[in-house]
Formats: sequence, structure tokens, C-alpha cells
Amino acid sequence: MEPVLKPRQGQRGAVLLVMLSLFLVILPLALLAIYARTLQNDTFSSSYLWRAQARDAANQAMAALRGSIAQSIGTDGLLEYQSSPPAWYVANAGNVQPASAAFWSGCASGKLCQSGSVTLANGSGRTSFRILQVVTPTGVIDDTLCNPGYVAVFYNVWVQATASANPAAGSATTQAVYRACILQDS
Repeated sequence: MEPVLKPRQGQRGAVLLVMLSLFLVILPLALLAIYARTLQNDTFSSSYLWRAQARDAANQAMAALRGSIAQSIGTDGLLEYQSSPPAWYVANAGNVQPASAAFWSGCASGKLCQSGSVTLANGSGRTSFRILQVVTPTGVIDDTLCNPGYVAVFYNVWVQATASANPAAGSATTQAVYRACILQDS
């Protein structure tokens, strides 16, 4: 019969100490990684929510602006020939660069867009958005798209919405092309 070797008391204590040390190092690191991932997910979700709300605000403002364009054109013809064009209309389309953040940050002070606001209801109450809107002529005129005696005139329409309470969360810009059928000059 072979003798059974028993670990000495000091060896058991050293193994326990190593295991406890690893546990005390690994557990906090694992918890920290889980916390960081949760924080990252919350930040992403929050940014996505702000951008979705900004898009909704921009779409609401776009619908209102399209109604204003229809009302302004009415029977008066082209926007560019009105005696006092609306504040959102810019006849010189070369000055309008809506893909640029610099354009949106200075367009209201440079009188290249109109500023307004939209308030949306959401799960936590109401959120206000700053709206910037601009309409420019495209220069495209087509006499085949409207009823006889009318000519189709096209305008570029841009709307940007930024949350007033959290501008750093992002903004949304929507663009549309508006077609107006105008009485053709004889």
C-alpha cells in the first residue's frame, strides 16, 4: 500500500491566496467591462432616440413648409417674382450648401434660411426642436408634367431640426423637391 500524500498546511493556504487574488482581480474587471458596455449601449440608444425625434420634427416642419409654399405660390406664379418673397425663400441657390454643417450654423444670421421651432410630444413630456428651413429654385422647368396651359417649376426644400435641450445629440436634415404647376405665359 502506497502512502497518501497530504498537502501541507502552508501549501493549501498559498493556493487559496492565489485563487482569492485572481478572483478579486478578475471579478472587478468583469464588472467594469459589463458596466462600460451597458453605458455604451445607453449612449447609443439615447443618441438614436434624439435623432429619431429630430427626424420626426423635421418631417413635421417639412409638411408645414410645403403647405406654406403652396399658399405663397397660389395664383401669384413663381416665388422668385413675388414682390416680397417669404423668409424661407433664397433666390440665389449658389449661396445654399445644406450638406455643410457650417451652412446650418450660420444660415439664420446670414439670412439664408428661416428659423422656427416645433414641439413634439414624447414619452417624457414635450421636446422642442429648433427648425431651420430654406427653399431655392432648381432652375428646372418642364411643360410636359402639368395640364395644358401650365408649366412645372421645381424648388429644392430643406429642413433641419435640432433638439433645443440637447443640440449635441445630433440633428436631422430632410430634403425634398417641390413641383408647382404655374400658369404658362402666352
